[in-house]
Amino acid sequence: MVRHTLAVAVLALCAAAQAQTRDIRIGAGDLKSALDAWSAQSGVQVLYSAVDIDGIKTRGVQGTLSADDALKLLLVNSGLQVKHDGTSAVVIFRSVGVPTAAGAGPADAAGALASVTVTAQKRSQAAQSVPISMTTLTARAIEVNRVQNLQDVSRLTPGLLVSSFSQANPTIAIRGISNTFSQIGVSKPVAVVVDDVFIPRNSAASFELFDLDSINVLKGPQGTLFGRNVTGGAIVITTRPPALDARAAQAQLSLGNMGERLFNGLISTPLSDTAAIKFSTSLRERDGYGHDRLTGQELDDINSRNYRAQLLLKPNSDVQATLSADYSEDWNGGRTLSSNTLGNDGDPRTAELGIRQGYQRYVSGMSAKLNWKLAAGDITAISAYRSSRASEDYSGVGAHYSLLITGSQSITGDADDIDTWSHELRYTSPKWAFGDFVTGIYYMSEEGSRQLATRGLTAKTGVLASATLADQRVETTSYAAFADGVLHLPAALDLTAGVRYTRDEKTASLARTDQLRPTASFASDGNRASWSEFTPRVVLSWQPQSNLMFYTSATRGFTAGGFNGDASTAAIFRNSFDPEKVTNLEAGVKSQWLNNRLRLNASVYKMKYTDKQEFVNNTLTGILSIINAGRATVKGGELELAYKPANWLELSGGYSRVNGVYDRFAVGTINYTGNPLSSAPRKQYSAAANFTVPLGDIGFLSGAANYAWRDTYNTGAANDPNLQIPSYGLTNMSASYESPDRGWKVTAWVKNANDTRYILTRSTQVVRAEYNGEPRTFGITLGAKF
Repeated sequence: MVRHTLAVAVLALCAAAQAQTRDIRIGAGDLKSALDAWSAQSGVQVLYSAVDIDGIKTRGVQGTLSADDALKLLLVNSGLQVKHDGTSAVVIFRSVGVPTAAGAGPADAAGALASVTVTAQKRSQAAQSVPISMTTLTARAIEVNRVQNLQDVSRLTPGLLVSSFSQANPTIAIRGISNTFSQIGVSKPVAVVVDDVFIPRNSAASFELFDLDSINVLKGPQGTLFGRNVTGGAIVITTRPPALDARAAQAQLSLGNMGERLFNGLISTPLSDTAAIKFSTSLRERDGYGHDRLTGQELDDINSRNYRAQLLLKPNSDVQATLSADYSEDWNGGRTLSSNTLGNDGDPRTAELGIRQGYQRYVSGMSAKLNWKLAAGDITAISAYRSSRASEDYSGVGAHYSLLITGSQSITGDADDIDTWSHELRYTSPKWAFGDFVTGIYYMSEEGSRQLATRGLTAKTGVLASATLADQRVETTSYAAFADGVLHLPAALDLTAGVRYTRDEKTASLARTDQLRPTASFASDGNRASWSEFTPRVVLSWQPQSNLMFYTSATRGFTAGGFNGDASTAAIFRNSFDPEKVTNLEAGVKSQWLNNRLRLNASVYKMKYTDKQEFVNNTLTGILSIINAGRATVKGGELELAYKPANWLELSGGYSRVNGVYDRFAVGTINYTGNPLSSAPRKQYSAAANFTVPLGDIGFLSGAANYAWRDTYNTGAANDPNLQIPSYGLTNMSASYESPDRGWKVTAWVKNANDTRYILTRSTQVVRAEYNGEPRTFGITLGAKF
């Protein structure tokens, strides 16, 4: 498969060595009509805001030209700029400070909400024309709201929950769809995708966010187009590409309380008319907000180093290749799991663990993406390699053994090693009058290993009560073919339909060593299982006017089956569990009003789980197992609002309501039927505001504030009040001054401004304990553009 993908890329580059030209004939007149004609003749989708092009005229263009040259001639003296989104679309936009054709100033030109381009359906589209529920954060929204990680994303996204059990095991849930499995032989139901590359393990998916173009959170099953396991949704992250037509150098330095030190920087420069390169980095350090009062060790500190390099090659208007490489490492002293029973000193920022904790991770990768535009459509080839090495030492019990009365203190050493190759080859048709489609093939190969060492230290004495080592190894191969298209029907109706066929194969081995009970040790090698699934979707949308669309859809997704690498017997390990499946019925509306100053999107849905995967203690066997426990139903709705009441002010808000219930969940004597679904807060809502006020020759004053609320939710299926996460709300704020030429900017910021105490996870192992989120942090950021 690797040879095939590389061969396609080489042939494409060779065939495209000579630029393609076309006979383009577009008459003088209204720019909107001219752009529509250019799109039809070039086969390239063009996206623009009606406000930006209103009233503009063009001289037209006649002759044998490349598509790019023809577009430049159409836009002469218009004050508009062009941004290429791959080879399948261009975005026409107005730069800040350029007046409109009618003579309006920059503020008037910025009167409408910004148009956003996304690739949620593997082809570039305006976000408001995509008939699925999604939340989009632009580069500006990421910057003004200081979005640094996925937890920050969740505070601005209705229906998204990002929490943490430990440093290496974040919990990511969309609409209550998630799992908390850490075994190497299992899969996660929410996909994280970076520049079209699927990140298979959560331990490699929770990272510092920097130098981004956009973040899109797609909600509900996305199994047709976004690879495997996407039953809950996908977080699609797009980095900022190099520019062929401009040099850029930017730097940001942040200093804050608790020793916060953050540097973000990038350098982007054209190498020629057909090549550009960019380097970016993010370096961060922060002291810990917790400590272990028995050992004195600092906890929950941050040490992060991140580097990315990208090379853009565009030999002509029809071929574009992007080569990327990245490396990151981070480490800290582990989490502050604080007892609120035995040994509790009343301070949630102290731990009573009495052991040395630690976490470190190394993540690297490289990818090559080729877009080749032909008269018959676009070909895209993506090959990527990802590698992650993570290790963590922590206590699963919230108190040192000397403080315990009964039981033992469990101490865990968890290290995984993951290498993944993925390849995708897809074809995107031209946008014909009757519709268009995309189809392709996908291949992924993953080799994973995990060393899980656990020790139990007897209460009071610390005598070794248990000691096991589980050496887990799983090889995964996934094949898929997919197709998805839209058919334009009469009466402004569109029918979108797609299907994906996926075959997953896993080979798993487990060597479990029991140091105190050698007879309980075992090895089980070469266990194989495979699963095949069809995941279709059908969407009917109606657009009675340009800024109003209604849609209804039925989609299906699955999370792959696997093996329980934590099994305590060979029989349990060999007994693989099956995929879980989710069917989603949804209806929604996307609309813009008041000359695109008001955006209102809403959706309601009903999702049905079958064969839901759960990690339970089978009371009949006394063994922890991952099983297909039964059925569940998730019903809910989401609302997103954006409003620009004045040119200098933007307001936004989001609301989600989730009602998830286990319809059937009975194992042994356990019966959780009727319990609320875990990781599913009943209500989430957020509100945000940001403004930019010109101060004439003095510069610009800007500010931002956002508030996010999350209801109480369960972290497990048992509906145990001791494992519930109480509701909480968080407030972030910032204020900035920017120079008149926008060359430099200083920002004062505060996160968790009300210093809310909130819990990320709870533990009931032997004692009750809790792990709390970050306290209030504040600081100053100085940014400069060169």
